[in-house]
Amino acid sequence: MGFSDCANFPNNPFSSSPTKTNSTPCRLLRASSGNRLMPLFLSRSMKFIKSLKSAVGKRKLVSEVEPVRIRQGFNFYSAKRVAFLYVDSDEDFFHKIKQYATYLKSSYGIKAVNMLGFVERTEKQIPSWQQHILESDFFTLNDLNWYQRPVKQVTNFVVEDYDILIDFSGGETVPLNFVLKESKAHMKVGLKGSAAEKYCDFIIDMGNQFGIAKFVEQLNLYLSNPQIK
Repeated sequence: MGFSDCANFPNNPFSSSPTKTNSTPCRLLRASSGNRLMPLFLSRSMKFIKSLKSAVGKRKLVSEVEPVRIRQGFNFYSAKRVAFLYVDSDEDFFHKIKQYATYLKSSYGIKAVNMLGFVERTEKQIPSWQQHILESDFFTLNDLNWYQRPVKQVTNFVVEDYDILIDFSGGETVPLNFVLKESKAHMKVGLKGSAAEKYCDFIIDMGNQFGIAKFVEQLNLYLSNPQIK
């Protein structure tokens, strides 16, 4: 609807005289109040659409059939191939995850540690520290379908039968929960009380502790135990 049409709209609520055809009151209001209200309207609409996609994604995730896989217990001494899932929140978190991968290799002789991150941005907004390289990959908003299931960049990851798959995301991110559920890893490790708990074989109870440092501490405490197998 243009400015000229607005004044003739029956019972225009923005006009002090709805039956008149003078376009000035409507033009001034559209130019002032309308410009302020539009960003708020768009913001709320986008939040609603995002919430709707997430809700549908969660339902699809529950109904999806898990792949056939061999469930088997591993610890850091017996595992040869380990994988991480994480949300790329910032560069500092990325480097902490990468450092832990290096630590597992040097301390336990694990041959390969693969990282898959979810960058909640478009392809044009990829942070500088992210690259599609060996043992470190990622997917973005462009790689999701409309209900947030990853359909690109994750195919090779989910078919690999890693000995241990560790979820560093907290278990509440729908796209990563799809990857976690669809993975053929032998032992999936996640957080107790999270939405992803039902897809995991080994659960870490953090209690009132928070942060990656505490989570890593618990991982080292339990998965360095040779009795877990």
